[in-house]
Amino acid sequence: MNIVGTMVGMTLMASASPMVMNMAISPAEAAKRAQNFGIAETAAVVFAATYEGTLDIPTDTETCTSEAREGTANAYSVTCTHGTDKYVQSVTRAFRLAVPETALDETDSANTNRTFAYETPTRFSGHSCPYYDEWGTNGYNDQYYKALNGACIPIPVWTQTAYQFSNPEAWLYDVNNYNGWGFHPDY
Repeated sequence: MNIVGTMVGMTLMASASPMVMNMAISPAEAAKRAQNFGIAETAAVVFAATYEGTLDIPTDTETCTSEAREGTANAYSVTCTHGTDKYVQSVTRAFRLAVPETALDETDSANTNRTFAYETPTRFSGHSCPYYDEWGTNGYNDQYYKALNGACIPIPVWTQTAYQFSNPEAWLYDVNNYNGWGFHPDY
């Protein structure tokens, strides 16, 4: 009886061993893919952070390739890949270069007799001014201008509606025709 039981057990193990083998190495394969994905993700984030907000055209590396995105100025995609064979993992991230500096007061509105308490920033970042410093003039822009690659966007120009309903008499600096929304009706 022992020999028959042993033979039956060995036969079952022999037929099931390929499935058992797959189950045994699946966690190791998943861990290797996750590790490669993490390395590719880190490379993509570092690549995007290196060029985001700068005027430098991105150059490809061994693991990362970049290409301009269609239909958007100064926007790029970067795809980073890490791993070999069936463990290759790729990650794609998008980023935007800085818009070259231009003074906002070079429009027809500069010919008015209005004066403002502060000079208009030459560049705005993509970040909104906080509620405690609606124009960024109470130290926010002084502290974060370099890190954000420009001044924060004042609360009265967060949206086109807010811009249209704002009062130019209350502006701390000239934001007329901000974002190409046209000259303010009360300007």
